[in-house]
This record gives sequence, structure tokens and C-alpha cells, in this order.
Amino acid sequence: MFIRRRKLTEKIIYSIIQAGWLQVYSDAMRALVYTAPEKVEMQDQPRPQVLSGEVEVAVQMAGVCGSDISGFLGHSALRKPPLVLGHELVGWLPDGRRVVANPLISCGVCDPCLSGTQNLCVSWKLLGLGQTQGSFAEFVALPASQVHEIPETLASSQAVMAEPLANLVHLFRIVGPPTMFRLAIVGAGTMGALALLVGRLSGARDVLVADVNDERLATVRNLGATAAVNTGTPDGVVEAQRLAGRGFDVVIDASGSAPARQMALDLCRPGGVVALLGMGTQKSEVNFVASIRKEHRVVMSFAYTPVDFRRALDLLIAGQIDISNWTQKLSLEQGQDALERMSHRPGSVLKMLLEVGSAR
Repeated sequence: MFIRRRKLTEKIIYSIIQAGWLQVYSDAMRALVYTAPEKVEMQDQPRPQVLSGEVEVAVQMAGVCGSDISGFLGHSALRKPPLVLGHELVGWLPDGRRVVANPLISCGVCDPCLSGTQNLCVSWKLLGLGQTQGSFAEFVALPASQVHEIPETLASSQAVMAEPLANLVHLFRIVGPPTMFRLAIVGAGTMGALALLVGRLSGARDVLVADVNDERLATVRNLGATAAVNTGTPDGVVEAQRLAGRGFDVVIDASGSAPARQMALDLCRPGGVVALLGMGTQKSEVNFVASIRKEHRVVMSFAYTPVDFRRALDLLIAGQIDISNWTQKLSLEQGQDALERMSHRPGSVLKMLLEVGSAR
């Protein structure tokens, strides 16, 4: 009788597991690991240790950031193999709540943190940077204060945009543009496209976007750019300068290449603001004398604060920011293809999303 009941119990438990009603705990997880320049591979890794005050998030979807591409190409001094890249994510807490995570972790006690500029924390950490493993894995662990529950009405492919969007919310907050301002953006990637959308919400009356990729320029036209110009040729540069006229009130470099930084200064009006966001190149030369004579204000924008992150998430929940038509999803196992494509042939895709876990 005892043996028969035990077999019946085992059969019931097996049926529950097969139906997906019960998850079996494992101390290992799947992870996409950066192993060498332009090389990532799937590995089994230890599940992260959850410390006091932390929560474990089961990753459903992770976004590929431009900084991940920099690491993948071997250009990032702070991303050395072996490392699990990635910091943009949406997933689930152990109790089943769906959340997004703010991956920029500050100490909370240094002078910048106490003054509300947690992005300038003296000991900040970011998922997928340094010794901190990232979101291209089944699980991450981070402080409970870093996660935000999201409503069922917000699709995961939208929610994962909270982190990149927070960068632009922060930039426009510190720039404080005038009403009805003219805006130019150099770079039509993810950050450039989000700069366009946030700029429109912030009162930009016309927006020029400059890039060297015709497919991405077509995308930003569809997103509402007043003009989109390919500045990869001398004629394109002349056209951008013609459209600038006396210059734009605010110019954002969303690229970080040396030519992009100089172009941002060239397109800015006397007394205008140049906001440097892109970090594509560590060092570059610019014509400082010309900008001094124009009395340009140069603002450098890095990351975001918890308030910026929350405001970005609120914009997504309200449906005011949407680039979902220009995103693509691939599985975590297709990570090599995803990173190669975004590095060398992004085309019209603004954001690559890696599906890590299945939807619940």
C-alpha cells in the first residue's frame, strides 16, 4: 500500500512539473558569456547569490545596449572577458510579480548620492560591467529597491526600454531647454531615436537628425523627425548646415564618434547648448576656439537617477514613448548573431531584444 501511494504521489508531482505549475530549483543557469572580442557563447553558470536586502529576478527579456556592443567589440576598458553582458531587463520576482530593474546601483551614502545625483556615486555598479554579471542570463540578483513592478498593460518589449529611456529623461532634465526650441540630434540609433521622442514631448518645434545610415534615417523620419540627413558625404554636411541656418538651440551628440562631436558643435547656435551623451570614442579633437567664440554651453550627461528611471517607466506605461515597430527579438542562444548584427549591420533595427525566459 505504501509503495502504491508513493508511486501515485510521484506521478502527481511529475504531472504538475510538466504542466508548468511548479518550478524545480537549480543552482545553475544558462548564460551568454562574452569570452573574447566579437565572441560570446552559451555556458552553464552558477546561479547568483542573493544577499541580504536583495531579490532574485528571473529574466524574461534583455535589451542589447550600445555599451554592450562596445564591450562585444573589445572597445570597453570596463568589460573584460569572461563576463555576462547586459543591463536592460524585464522579468519576474519569485512571488510572480513582473518587474523591470534599474541596473545602476549606487551606495546611497556618499555626497553625490545624498545630494540626489546617484548617477555620480563614487562607487556605482552596473549589471554587466566590471565584476558584476549582467542580464544576458536566466537570473540576476540586485537590491530590492532597484525593481519596479509593472502593469499587465505594459508589454515586456516596451518595459525593457525603461533603462535606455531614463538616459534621455535625465539629459533633458539637466539641459532644461527653452520652450519651442529647435533641436538637432547627431546619431540615429536607439538613443538618437529616443532623444527625438523625448525632445518632442519636451517642446521641440522642429528636429533635425543626422546620421550616416540611410535605413536608420528612414526610421527617424517615421518617428517624426522634421528632417533626416545623411552626413556621410560633403553634400550631406552642407545640407545639414543649410537646415541649421543660424543654428539649433539644443544639439545632442547621441553617437560619441569624433566627427559626431564636432558636428554637434557646428550645428549649435551662438549661446546654445551642446549635450554630449554618446561614448563611442574615448578621446577626440574638437575646435574649441570656434565654440568659445560662440559661447556654447557644453553639458555632459551620464546615465540617470532613480527619479529619472521612474519617470521613464511612467512614460512607457502611459504609452507616450513607443519604438516597438523598430525592435527585433532573438533567443538568448542566438546572441552571437544578435551582437554581430547590431555591431556591423543594424539596418532599421533600433533595439535588439534577447528572449531569455518564456512568458508566464
